[in-house]
Amino acid sequence: MTSVRHSVRAILFDGDDVVLFRRLRPGREPYWITPGGGVEPTDASPEAALRRELDEELGATTGPALHVFTLVEPGRLSMVFACRLVSLDLSRRSGPEFLEPDIGLHQVRRVRPEEVRTLSMVPPELGEFISANAATLPALLDAATYAPGRYRPVVDVHLLLIDGGGLTDGRAPTDGGALTDGRVLTDGGKVLLGRRRGTGYADGEWQIMPSGHLEEGESVVDTAVREAREELGVEVDGCEVVHVMHHRNAGGTARIGIFLVARSVTGTPVNAEPHKCAELAWFPLDRLPERTVPYARAGVEAVRRALAATPPALPATLPALAAAAAAAADADAANAGLLPGAADAALVASRPPILSLHGWDVPDSADLAAEAIRAGFEEVTVCLLGRLDDAVLVLSDDETDRLPATVVRPGEGVAAALARLAPVGEVTFAGADDYVSPRGLAGRRLAFSARLTEAPEGMVPLPAGSLGRLPYGEGVFVRRASSGLLYDLSGR
Repeated sequence: MTSVRHSVRAILFDGDDVVLFRRLRPGREPYWITPGGGVEPTDASPEAALRRELDEELGATTGPALHVFTLVEPGRLSMVFACRLVSLDLSRRSGPEFLEPDIGLHQVRRVRPEEVRTLSMVPPELGEFISANAATLPALLDAATYAPGRYRPVVDVHLLLIDGGGLTDGRAPTDGGALTDGRVLTDGGKVLLGRRRGTGYADGEWQIMPSGHLEEGESVVDTAVREAREELGVEVDGCEVVHVMHHRNAGGTARIGIFLVARSVTGTPVNAEPHKCAELAWFPLDRLPERTVPYARAGVEAVRRALAATPPALPATLPALAAAAAAAADADAANAGLLPGAADAALVASRPPILSLHGWDVPDSADLAAEAIRAGFEEVTVCLLGRLDDAVLVLSDDETDRLPATVVRPGEGVAAALARLAPVGEVTFAGADDYVSPRGLAGRRLAFSARLTEAPEGMVPLPAGSLGRLPYGEGVFVRRASSGLLYDLSGR
């Protein structure tokens, strides 16, 4: 039986380009290959082999890796993955092919994917595949990694079940009937929360129950009804949007949160998904537990303000409230000799805003570290955009430039990790991206900008107005910092 060697290859995107090796070997014409190599017995999976090879050959980390192609050659079966470069550090190269000069050179080159077919690629079928799918492969990675492209934020739907009576923490209504039943919020109102577990995000913290993601083909009301049935075993009716929040978790991506209340709820809430929720409990709207998901706390407060502004004598539903209040205000305005509708503006201006922003100020290092833990990342890396005068300082070698970076050690804070890179004073958050380490750990990289008084040993300035040979993602950090887009909305 003929043995088959298994190997992995990487179609490694850096921005719009593909990273390739130009191979120079004695006695042979130059040719081109993708990063990669053989699968070893110690590799847990083909993807693990891929990440090991990228680390050995380029000192590289990437985002998600998608298996896109299988190449069959005599005696060899190669799995080809597409992925996006996050970081590159050639000083970490450790593969034997880079330690033995007689083997030749591996020159790192960036090439437009549509031009790869014109090169002397080995094997040529792989070059043809890359060029033929020059548009498709980046689109697949965009969908998997939130990479640049058309923005599609996640929509979170939260239904606040509010009881206006004096229930104690941890108890549900005893009559098995409606929780709100069309009532206007009164003092002592409580909201139902669930303590998350087994979800991979904010486990151990309290979240609004029910909550879920908007799915294809659903309205936000459909989602609220479905989630109430799935998570609590209750039927809800008359759901109305009370507040909309555009929020962003520190170092994460932005999302849209829709907060609703129900006119009536039939049934007694039960913990129908104990694998995702450790327990249910009722809490006063103005005294939520300390470990409440931060943006959920902000949403509950926005809803509390909106419902508290509902005049007790008027219907509790928001459209009816608006119509009745506007009619009464216009009548008062007419009696006072004002133009019809003049009171509408005053009424609208006095109401709590239906849209709010949350998490759009510059986060501090403590917020960023807490969110990384909340999101379940196993490793955090910090990188520094050190500025000396008007120049960004980088580490440089014969083929690439890179921002100085280091992994935060166990028990170490973000500020202490940055201090190991350079003596820094005040720092400003410049952005974040996510990666998978060569050991398969989910990681988040946090970039910070700081002004330095001198250049640390080994760092050199980038040429004025140039990004040098930085990887695309690090260039994004530099451009953002240079343009002042450091996650601060003040003054806009």
